[in-house]
Formats: sequence, C-alpha cells, structure tokens
Amino acid sequence: MYRSLLVCLFSVLFVLTGRSLSYAQEQSKHRIVGVADPKPDKIRLRWSPASYIAWEMGNKYGYTVERFTISVNGVLVKQPQPVLLTAQPMKPYTLQQMEAAAEKNDHIAMIAELIHGEGAKKVTPEEGIGAYFENQNQNDWRMAMALLTCDLSPDAAKAAALYIEDPNVKKGERYTYRIALAQQPKNLVIDTAYVVASVDEPLLLSPPRELAIVCADSTATLGWQTAFTKSMYSAYVVERASDGKTFKPVSNLPVIPTESDKNGFSYYQDSLPDNDNKYTYRIKGINAFGEYGPYSQTVEGVGVPSIEDRPIMDTMIVINNKKIELRWKLPGKLSQQLDKIIITRSETGKGPFLPIATLKMGKTPVYTYTDEAPQNSNYYRIKGLTKKGKAVYSFPYFAQLIDSIPPAMPQGLAGKIDSTGVVTLTWKKNTEKDLQGYRVFRANSTQEEFVEVTQIILDSTYFTDTVTLHTLTSKVFYKIIAVDKNFNTSDYTPYLALKRPDTIAPVRPLITKAYRSDSLQAIVLEWINSSSRDVVKYTLFSVNVKDSSRKQVAVWDTLNKRERYVDTALQLGNTYYYELTAYDDSNNKATELSGEVWFETGKRPAITSWNGNVDKEKKLIRLDWQCKQQDVKNYRIYRAKNDGPFTLYTTQDRAIATWADNEVILGNVYKYKILAVLKGDVKTSMSRTIEIRF
Repeated sequence: MYRSLLVCLFSVLFVLTGRSLSYAQEQSKHRIVGVADPKPDKIRLRWSPASYIAWEMGNKYGYTVERFTISVNGVLVKQPQPVLLTAQPMKPYTLQQMEAAAEKNDHIAMIAELIHGEGAKKVTPEEGIGAYFENQNQNDWRMAMALLTCDLSPDAAKAAALYIEDPNVKKGERYTYRIALAQQPKNLVIDTAYVVASVDEPLLLSPPRELAIVCADSTATLGWQTAFTKSMYSAYVVERASDGKTFKPVSNLPVIPTESDKNGFSYYQDSLPDNDNKYTYRIKGINAFGEYGPYSQTVEGVGVPSIEDRPIMDTMIVINNKKIELRWKLPGKLSQQLDKIIITRSETGKGPFLPIATLKMGKTPVYTYTDEAPQNSNYYRIKGLTKKGKAVYSFPYFAQLIDSIPPAMPQGLAGKIDSTGVVTLTWKKNTEKDLQGYRVFRANSTQEEFVEVTQIILDSTYFTDTVTLHTLTSKVFYKIIAVDKNFNTSDYTPYLALKRPDTIAPVRPLITKAYRSDSLQAIVLEWINSSSRDVVKYTLFSVNVKDSSRKQVAVWDTLNKRERYVDTALQLGNTYYYELTAYDDSNNKATELSGEVWFETGKRPAITSWNGNVDKEKKLIRLDWQCKQQDVKNYRIYRAKNDGPFTLYTTQDRAIATWADNEVILGNVYKYKILAVLKGDVKTSMSRTIEIRF
C-alpha cells in the first residue's frame, strides 16, 4: 500500500524503544485485559489481548461488550442484567476502510499494515527450533506494535476493534463491563475481561514523579519513578527548553523508557546540542486512551566534557529505621582520579543537593558512608572531585525511613458559591516538610458517601468546583484531607456546608375553599400552606373580575399559621378571585389562584335620605328621598293608617324621587316606608318609618 514506507519507518523507531504497556502486563496468558476511562457523559473502554493467539482470535471472531448495572446510589442490584453494547461482534476495519481512514490518521496506516499486511511465515518446531522461536518473536512484535499504536490513538484502537464508548450512563450508578471473544476457538479458552467503572469516579492522571537528570558529554540522561504509573501510562513525551520557557518535544514520536530498575526508576537519554548552555526538561505521560497527563516538575542540566566513568551508588541499607548506610562503586580508574568524594542530599530528586560529608581519597579508596541523621525522604548523590578539580556525579538514589505518621488535618476550610454555581474553597497550608498536597471530597448530604472531586493531588490551598443549582438539595458539603509523599493521609476535616443560591420556587400553597357567606356578608377563603421549609412570607390579593383591579388584602410571615381569610371589603354584584403567593428566603415565589366567586346577597342598604311633611294648603302629605344605588328599576312605598298594618300603597318610576299622598283625612296619623327595586330584582332593605299627623 502507498503508506508502507511511512509505516516501516514508524515501526523501526518503536521497536528500538520498547513495547506496549497493555501488552506487557499479561504477555504469557491467553486472555483479554481491559481498562475504563469514565467521563461525565460517557465511559470509554479499551482492551488488549495478552497473547498473539488471543490477538489472532480477536481479529478473526471479533469482540462483544456487555454492561451490568451492579449498584445504584450505593445500593447493590440483586440480579444485574446484561445490556449488549455491540449489536454485531466488533471486528477490525477492512483494508479498504483503513486505507480511507489513514488519510487523516497515520496511526491507522500502521494498524492496517500490522493487521492486513503480509505477516511472518508460519513456522513449526519441526523446521528448526531457532526458526520457530524467531517466528514467534516476529509475531509477538507485530502484535506489540499494534497494541502500542492503539494506546497512542483512540481512532487506531477503534479501527483495530479494541475501543468503544458507552454514552448511556448515569451518575450514582456503578457498572461492570464484560469484554469477550464473540466466539471461543476450539480446544482453547480465551479468558474474558471484566472492568468496573462509574462516572462518579473519573480516571485520575498523576504527573510523572521524581524526575532527575545527569548530564555527560553532549548527553542528558533523565530518570523518573515509573513503578507507580506503570499501569497508567503507555508512553511519555519528553520536552526540552533552551531558555527555560519554550519547551519542544525532543522527538517526533512518544518515548518508551527503559524497564524500571529495583528502585522503580526508568531512564531515557537525550543528545544535547552542546555542553555550553543550560537545558531544561519536563515530561508527561500518554495513557491507553491517547490522553496526556499533567507535566512533571522541571529539571535542568549542562553537558559535561567527557569523563569515562562516574560513581555508581548501588546499595542503600536502612539501619533500625534511624540510619542509612550508603555504598558505591568507582568503576575503571575513577578511584585513582578522584581527590575527594562529597556526599550530597536533597528532599527531592530535583534538588538542591546540599553536602553532608566530604571524604578525602587516599591510598585506600572510600566506598561507604553512614548518614547518622537522615530525613524521612532522602535523595543522595555522590559528587566526585578529580585532582584537577573536575566534578563528576552519580545518579540520585532514593532512600527513606519508614514513615507511618500522617500529616495534620487541614485547618480553616472555608468557601462560597456564586450565583452561577461556581464553588471556591480555601484553607490554611500545612507545615509538614514531606507534604505532597490535598484531596477534596464532595457530597449532597451528610448521610451519603463523600466522593473525590479533585483530578490530581492539589499542591495549593485553593480549589474551584462547579455544582448544579437546579436541585431540591439546598446545600452541598465538602471535606478535605492532606497527603504526604508516602501517601499517608490525614483525618478528614469536619464537613463544610455551603448553601446553594436558591433558584427553585417553593411548593405552591393549595386553596381548598373559596365561597360566599351570606351570614358573614363576605367571601371566605381557606387553604393549605406550602410544604417548602424555606418559605418565609405569604401575600393575599383580591382581583375584581369586572375591571381586573388588584388589591392586597393580607400579608403575613410563617410565624403566623394562618390558613383562612374572611374578606368583607367587597362590592355587591361583583365577581372576585384571589391570588395566594408564597415567598422563600431567596425571594422565589409560587402563586395559587382560587376559583371565581360572585358576591351577591340579594339585599342592598336601605334608603336613608327619606323625609316627609304636610302641605296644608294643598291638603296632602309630600314625601321625597335620595337613593345612592345604581340600576334602580322602581320604588315601592308602603303606608299604614293609625295602628293599621303596612301595605304596598304605590310604585314610583325610577326617575322620580318624590310623591304626594293626597288621600289623607284630617285627624289621622299616617306612617310610610320605602324600598328600591334594582336590576335583577335585587331589593334594598326596608327604610325607617316616617310618621306624620295630618
């Protein structure tokens, strides 16, 4: 294929540096090894066959992936049911598919060559044991290169059928994924991979630790601790700066360091442009999903003109957890060249290394020194001074006393939440010299488990977090712990409770009754108060449907357990409804509306402006009145003579407010009452009695 030359060059560079981390974990067994990378909205899965046979079977039959939900909010699911994530077995892309994808990704070109290219010839033991093992090595090499390429590119892993994403995940749920061959080969079992993951437990990437540097003639050898990150990173990016600021990778390809030594360190050697300038280095890891971890600390070095040998510190003996004995070698003619040996020590692999002893070299070389007062964490480096004053250095070597004393619990935890849900936490700095940093934990309730929200161990006393405001839980809780360099952890701080800015309206009160009471001459309203605990105030408005006018009729706080109101300030003949509003302590509100109530008793106040007098000249009694009611149809006048009963005597038109009674006889007493008949046959009450002697 047209990318063959590129692929071959790429392969040669990798074979000179190492092999895939995922493959190195389980090389001797026929099984599948898996790992998960939880994200907030999905879980990414990667897997690798642990043998060449398993790889061949996976490429032939494909893989199936199933998900089991094993717990929800900390409660175990009794009988988890499998959910198949692969409708069809996942198989590597066809050659044509890979050629198309390789236009955008060179890693896929390499995968295409390793899977679909011309493989090594199959050799049987009968053809010669040497040829057989050479053939096995070639096959193992092809698989290792393919797996390493997948570690560096998720797209390549997907093309090789070794990667899948599961977007159907939820917070609070824990899953087990089962990754297996779609079909088991005859007479062979390829073990299944099981991976446990939850979006609440993101994959934390640590910076490479204890980076150290030793410079020689035009070379810089870097060493760093890989024992704790061996399963985390597949490769590293080594960057160099000549000005201490502008870093560039030392190679176009990631670096696979050497296997770790007995002290857990791996090494990489870089060529320096010269011996005259100071060069600064830093590194970062690449995990199985092609993601970069945080940068390491930086180290600096200057090339040293060639000296054939340098001191080699090969033994550290801790005596009674109080002293440390150092032993070293002086290879070649170094013992004859050195005038002095200076033992230097630092708390970190970066330095500064300070002298703790100077040993004069005489006729008998010195090969040992005992540090009577070591610190908990000790990095030793031998500085040899030649008789001409030239210095040569050993690599730093680490030794420590057993430290089981945790750091003190952090103090002064404080924080706040702004209106957008951004949380800011601060606390006081610990004073321990071996302090590594802090971890922050969060929960929505003191009754639930606190979950870590820091991605890496913090080296500062400041942390920002983001929480949702659209929840019924009014508070969020935080705790922190301190961690020393030996991963001893302090006690958790007491929890810090922070109140979320409240953007959620309270539960509406419930109006249960709204009715007219003729006996009270009022509208009666009854309700059930809001069930929200943060309600602090209620208001009640009446609304006249006739003109939509609103009037506040009552306001009260929650110390008053009012659940009833009688409204008497009403106009007869009008229809009303009511707005009952509950306010919480953040001034969020919820309003309940009543039904409409027609306020009509059928009665109006009596006519009060009502008078009568005698007109002797015309021999009649004249009555006049004033009515303030509207929509009057007519007036009814009742008369009684002497002690007789009242009877309806006359009906007057609404436009006339006067009447003359000319049917009167001297010597009699006449009594009068009046009422108005309104629209809808509503009547006023009977007026007071007017008594006139004629």
